[in-house]
Amino acid sequence: MRWTPALARLMAGLMLSLFVAAIDSTVVGTALPTIARELRSFELYPWIVAGYLITATTTVPIWGRLADLHGRRRVLLAGISIFVGASALCAASPSMPLLIAFRAVQGIGAGCLQPLVFTVVADVFPFRQRARLQGFFGSMWAIAAIVGPGLGAVFVSTIGWRWIFTVNIPIGLIATALIWGYRENRPDGAAGGAIDFRGALLLTAGVTLLLVGLGTGTRDATPIWPVAALAIAVLGGFAAFEWRTPNPTVPVHLLRHRVIGPAILIASLAGTLMFGVTAYVPLWVQSVQGASAYAAGVAVGAMSLGWPIMSAISGFMMVRVGYQRLVVAGALALLAGSVTLAVTPAAAGAEWTGAATLVIGLGMGTFSAPLLIVIQSSVDWERRGAATGLNQFSRTIGGAVGVAAMGVLLQSHVAAVGDPLRAREALRDGLQADFTVLVVLAAAVLVAGVALLAASRARPADAPAPERASPASSLVETDRVEDR
Repeated sequence: MRWTPALARLMAGLMLSLFVAAIDSTVVGTALPTIARELRSFELYPWIVAGYLITATTTVPIWGRLADLHGRRRVLLAGISIFVGASALCAASPSMPLLIAFRAVQGIGAGCLQPLVFTVVADVFPFRQRARLQGFFGSMWAIAAIVGPGLGAVFVSTIGWRWIFTVNIPIGLIATALIWGYRENRPDGAAGGAIDFRGALLLTAGVTLLLVGLGTGTRDATPIWPVAALAIAVLGGFAAFEWRTPNPTVPVHLLRHRVIGPAILIASLAGTLMFGVTAYVPLWVQSVQGASAYAAGVAVGAMSLGWPIMSAISGFMMVRVGYQRLVVAGALALLAGSVTLAVTPAAAGAEWTGAATLVIGLGMGTFSAPLLIVIQSSVDWERRGAATGLNQFSRTIGGAVGVAAMGVLLQSHVAAVGDPLRAREALRDGLQADFTVLVVLAAAVLVAGVALLAASRARPADAPAPERASPASSLVETDRVEDR
């Protein structure tokens, strides 16, 4: 691949786009109590996160489908525009209901950014270079996880919480300017079709009902079982409809693929584990181990440090050892970190918890990028956006539903305690039960990884099926990406 100024501008724009979406998911948490106090709607503040989560989750496959139908550039720029515009509206929100509504719109834009960024990378770079670059793009999430909470605290304590949204505007505008010159050549015979709006509405309704039914956005995570049952019925109808429609929003037929199906399963399980660590480790460190909020941030941040380190390394290793062996190695690290987390006593220091999450991050980094690459390499250009979106959707929805379910498990321990003196003990038991769930998830990832490795030995090579040749994307009219 010949690096040119146009290619460097595109890569910078893509990394900024990914960074602005990643930091928005971490910077808000620090400001939530202040926002709730200033807007005088403390009872609604969980929906600042829940509304964003719902739209950012359900729109991912829709954006992927749009990119396959109308091209990557215009869809990515549309997503950035929605995100930046909604950020400006969030910064100017005069009330909590309006802020929640604008956060939901912001989630729609955010649902575009990550899958489209990785789809463009897959279009531009050949397999070997893509494997090495995905780790560097993944590091944007690690930087955001480390910088975000501190940046939010600085804004809240100085110029005000509204700047956590305002800062997205210049970053988004710079990213737009850098990506603007990107030109792509769709391969001959690229798929046409239409957007499945009925399926999109069923998906959004089903996921919303499921998250609400499992207690997402409520203070005590109390499940509403009739709503959860209705959600399952709606999602079942969605799945049945998607199997029959010729232009599905979520390409569920890809789950039958011998590579993509297992990879999506692993992504979903690992996403649940990752979100579980993010949601419940801070509570463990502060409320059970008695450490400070800073120590809790460090303990969770250790996962974000381990992830990009191994993600960069695994990109170089993938072309030599195959993605299946990386999945097994990463799953072993997930299991080791989860077991360490589950057996760490409450009297132990927060550094032990941080060590456990560091190992979990190393495991996630070992196989996340290789799995995405092999999914993208298993489909043609016209399905690559949908396949990338399906991978991101499965990880996010797995995490959202899993965290809500673990919240129900935690609440079942805490709610039964009437004596305040036993509250900490009950919280400890509930969190240890959640960490045991993480061990089970890690074990399931390991089983799936071993199955992938065993299946690959029946074939002469570990590499994914070769991609169909397609025209290289051009960056400007006279500046093409070329393979050496």
